[in-house]
Amino acid sequence: MADNEWVLLRSFTDRAQAELLGEFLQQQGITPSVEGAFAAGVLPGVEGVRVMVPADRLADARQAAEAFDGNADDRPTPTPGET
Repeated sequence: MADNEWVLLRSFTDRAQAELLGEFLQQQGITPSVEGAFAAGVLPGVEGVRVMVPADRLADARQAAEAFDGNADDRPTPTPGET
């Protein structure tokens, strides 16, 4: 993996939830990137917000995300249309 590679931690249909997780990760010293539609979860049909983290911080980010929402599942939250 490249030193600057970013990987998916979680995905959301609601941008507000993704932003909250991003802020929590930042407080834990992990730099996140919240990517996706600005209007996700607000306008019909607009969905898919991803919380990305540096690959070398993925394990720490997973622990922080579990503390944030109680979800111990390593797989990202699926966006609608994914199976």
